Amino acid sequence: MMVTTSSPAANLDDPALPDARVRVAAMEVVIGTCFHDQSLLLQALLHRSAVVERRRHGAAPPLLPSNERLEFLGDAVLAMLVARYVYDTFPDFSEGRLSEARAALVRRSTLAILAERLGLGDHLYMGQAERRAGSRGRTTVLAEAFEAVVAAIYLDQGLEAAWRLMSSLLEGQVPTLLARAGTLNPKSQAQSLAQARMRLLPSYRMLGRAGPAHDSRFTVEVLAGDLRAVGLGSSRQAAEQDAARHLLPALESLPDPAARAPEEGTALHAP
Repeated sequence: MMVTTSSPAANLDDPALPDARVRVAAMEVVIGTCFHDQSLLLQALLHRSAVVERRRHGAAPPLLPSNERLEFLGDAVLAMLVARYVYDTFPDFSEGRLSEARAALVRRSTLAILAERLGLGDHLYMGQAERRAGSRGRTTVLAEAFEAVVAAIYLDQGLEAAWRLMSSLLEGQVPTLLARAGTLNPKSQAQSLAQARMRLLPSYRMLGRAGPAHDSRFTVEVLAGDLRAVGLGSSRQAAEQDAARHLLPALESLPDPAARAPEEGTALHAP
């Protein structure tokens, strides 16, 4: 249980945190969760840069501490939830590849993307320098706040609620996120995208092999439903990767049912 120095109601009415009730209510709608202790969610929205800035200007600090402790807990909760997600999503991955995928999905740049999907930046208390769009500091603040929000959900609602949020945010997005992080090779990207958007696995077949044994050229075809691409390579494996690379643009152009923006007032968590 989190220990605070004041009552939850006092925290929400703290003049140092204007619009606290509005910000908390807006985040509850996006998350799809009504908090028992709203001060936990409010604390998750309070970055240390806002506290430091108030002190620097001689203003009284907020009653609540910053979200640093929640960030610490959220880091551990996220690592476990994401490990479970990639374990379920990639049944053919070795331990090493699972570790790479997990690391890519919990890095700051990825968490900042997920935070933006929640609109978290619009409700955070942070310093003016960090608030500037495009600043390196803003990415860090968003990532840390996302960890803090996950921890707040875990403490207030339990692990299952935190799992629902992460599942809804990652569903259909993992191939894009991992590709952006440079974790998946083309064949793995194609497999993941085909599973997410077509509910099937690509199939590969060799069309031919030319040249002497020491300098052969392989031609491979990949099929995913009505989609087809051909690749070339010095080995069958290389040709399959090349074919998958050519298939990716067609797969990425398919509609992604999980990527639809939620309607106003609609929770992001799975039913």
